[in-house]
Amino acid sequence: MMMKKLLSLVCMLAVFCLLSGAAEATRELPPLPPLRVAQFPLQMQGRMQPAPHVQDKLERLIDRSLHIPFNDSLQVLSFIPEGECFAAWDKVCAAGGDKVRIKDLMRPLAQELKADLVVMPVLAGYEQYQSMSWHHWGRYILHSYASVRIVGYDRVADEVFSKTVSRRYDDEISLQGDVDNLAYEAMDGALRQARIHDRVWEWKARKYGTGSAPSGSHS
Repeated sequence: MMMKKLLSLVCMLAVFCLLSGAAEATRELPPLPPLRVAQFPLQMQGRMQPAPHVQDKLERLIDRSLHIPFNDSLQVLSFIPEGECFAAWDKVCAAGGDKVRIKDLMRPLAQELKADLVVMPVLAGYEQYQSMSWHHWGRYILHSYASVRIVGYDRVADEVFSKTVSRRYDDEISLQGDVDNLAYEAMDGALRQARIHDRVWEWKARKYGTGSAPSGSHS
């Protein structure tokens, strides 16, 4: 009789432990903190520079790639102030020397800023001119070139990335070949190749268990 009571007690304790373990396993985990983003303004490296309104258009495209709807409420992203970004940039540049590549500074820059994602867009090429071509019956030919590089670091993936997209036009004068349009196309392509929008939406999915952004989306 005593043995049966002891076995019953042991069984009850075992069931209690199992239920307690299941409850602990299903307890809601604390939410992930916002992704700390260091977003640099567009850097210019070419001889020619676009007009201010074109720069604004390119900057808005970068902003959209890092956009999360209702972020003020959801707190998916936290943007590091621009002044802090440039102060850290000056520090890592001074430590790296004159000949170091921008790409090689991304990891130490992220460490200095305690950033989860660093995004530095560079307008590496921007030029346009016209020439006369007798092969085209004396018509003017438009020569345009734009190149954009997106450099950065993703702490979650532990990945330094550098994606460059260039566009060139050499043909009769047309709005299609305008350097401003080429720059916009190059910026869009570089942002997509660097997966900037995908990276922030993947963090949102990890934080809230929601689906990722539509493929190729910048909205």
